[in-house]
Amino acid sequence: MSTDASTSDSASTAAYGWRRTARPEPRRRRGLVRALLAGGLVLGVGSAATLAAWTDTEWVYGDGSADGGVSGVAASVFEVEQNVWDGVGGVANFVNRETQPVAGGLVFSPLKARALSPSDLVYAPMQLRTAVGSAAANVTVAPALLQAGDPTFFGALRYSVRSGVPQGACGDAAFAPATALGTELVTSAPLSTGSTAGALQLGAATATTAGAPVDLCFAITLPGGSPDSLQGLGATPVWSFTSQSR
Repeated sequence: MSTDASTSDSASTAAYGWRRTARPEPRRRRGLVRALLAGGLVLGVGSAATLAAWTDTEWVYGDGSADGGVSGVAASVFEVEQNVWDGVGGVANFVNRETQPVAGGLVFSPLKARALSPSDLVYAPMQLRTAVGSAAANVTVAPALLQAGDPTFFGALRYSVRSGVPQGACGDAAFAPATALGTELVTSAPLSTGSTAGALQLGAATATTAGAPVDLCFAITLPGGSPDSLQGLGATPVWSFTSQSR
């Protein structure tokens, strides 16, 4: 005898209190699609935010100014000039003389300087300054070189240098202990002796004006007690000034 399926299912439901239903496949798929779309939308929003973010770039350059002017980095100007004269007449003439062949000529008392006797002293003024636009300078008086003449006579001479001695006052009184002027740079030393390093300071110039001149006074003597063998001899010393910017 055959049994009807629906009757059997009904009986089972009646017997056990539950009823089997078909799985809602289409509804579950729709829910999954909605979840994926929601995830996609979230990712899409995140990508759009990254692409649209604000950005900022800052630039700086070397040695600028508050208003944005471009000046860049550059080397300073450094130049020292000299003026040699007799301290009485004439007009100051500051020039560059940077090699020995074009050295400036210190004007010692010409007649006396060319006929020295033991203990005689002769003097010569000069000036140094920084050129227009130059930085300040520390200056060293370098040892003299023998440009011409007799080495023995050159070795016998002694010299002194003082700074801050006005040209017209460059003489005996400037070096005498009771009336000395300025600052000693070299004192009664052989010509082969220089000053201490940076003994003289020159102030800085401006873009349009040279630095203030600094007066120097040189003194040369043939020491007392020099031997007769030096009679009739002569020598031409030449000095240089070694300058360093500061």
